[in-house]
Amino acid sequence: MELIALTKETTFTTVELTNGVRYNLTTVQGYHDFLKAVLDASGESGKSSVRLKRKKRARAQEGYYGGGTRPYGYRKPEGGATGTLEVVESEAAIIRELVERLLAGEMMMPLVAELNDRKVPTAAGGRWWPTTVMKLVTSPRIKGVRSHLGTEYPATWPAIISPEEFERLQVVLSDNMRQLNTGRRYTRRSYLLTGLIECGALGADGKPCGAKLYPGATKVQREEAPKRRYRCFKIDSTGQLHGCGKVYRLADPVELAVSEAVLTAYEGEDLAALIAPDAPEELHELAATLGEDKKRLEQASRDRYRRRGDPLRLEEGQFLAIQAEIKDAMSAVQRRMGRLEQGRALAAIPPGMTLRQAWDAADLGWRRTILSLVVVKVILYPGFPGRRVWPADDSPLFERAKALGGPWCFDPSKVDIQWKL
Repeated sequence: MELIALTKETTFTTVELTNGVRYNLTTVQGYHDFLKAVLDASGESGKSSVRLKRKKRARAQEGYYGGGTRPYGYRKPEGGATGTLEVVESEAAIIRELVERLLAGEMMMPLVAELNDRKVPTAAGGRWWPTTVMKLVTSPRIKGVRSHLGTEYPATWPAIISPEEFERLQVVLSDNMRQLNTGRRYTRRSYLLTGLIECGALGADGKPCGAKLYPGATKVQREEAPKRRYRCFKIDSTGQLHGCGKVYRLADPVELAVSEAVLTAYEGEDLAALIAPDAPEELHELAATLGEDKKRLEQASRDRYRRRGDPLRLEEGQFLAIQAEIKDAMSAVQRRMGRLEQGRALAAIPPGMTLRQAWDAADLGWRRTILSLVVVKVILYPGFPGRRVWPADDSPLFERAKALGGPWCFDPSKVDIQWKL
């Protein structure tokens, strides 16, 4: 239609196709023949698209690989059938190591840095990035499954990890403590509460800001080293409105106050059940239950679109009720699995060492895992003018604060911890 419009506005008159056929768009017959050729080509293109989609779906149902670049952990066998893969054992060992360490509570960024330090290449021979590892360990391919448009089929290639391990890993990675810190310039975590701490400043409407607080290290004086701070940014890195910009607080006193509260909470008896001896067996049972629920949900979706008159067809109301029931059950299983996975970190404390001693000796990733076990989020409220030194000289936290550069002008009552039930 754009070409036809040009004939009315310019000296353009003729279209020639790659097969040599020419159409004079200034004549009625040429105009008609050109439109007919376009419609025929469009129809043929649509038929080709349908045939291609049908072929891809059929090959996916048979478990064949969809093609493209070589996936990490696998390769195309020499002389093998098209669409099949074989395991590359050296790369499969790396995948199993990543899965095991992520399940044990380690963080994504240190693992990525270690892979690059060890000069472990990707499938394309390049460097690892958090998104590369995330895509690898969340791909159903490594559990021996071919995925197509959200539906999973048994694959023709062998699995590298078990389906139970895969489901447990997805729960661990879905935890908000393990989300990639995308869009920020801080790629290595050095803040205990990133992703967990929120702004509690009230707006003009009386509602709390609720924006995530991000690292905002700055120099107070030119000769000083940058000090770690949590900050509510008014504008995010993409130029979009993010928060109110009213809260800007030193990180060390906030983290010390939250850490002390968490350590105190762990000294109670309510958390003992999280490290029950049968936890690993229960994790396997929960992972199997989650897999069965997923199959039930897929079956319900298929029954929803059966032909009218089919006794197995689900009406809209029936389908929505079944879908809600299954999703509620899956959410309950995932919450329990998440708590058990995080609870395993407690079992890693060496015999004879208290939780406080382990906390001081552990790395940031282990502390964040422990923290996420009991804390939903931390709300930081704005302070008010005045001098209140914390902790006091006679406080048991004084020596720890002194080692971090304290005491500080800080009011711990402005830190609100919301606990998991």
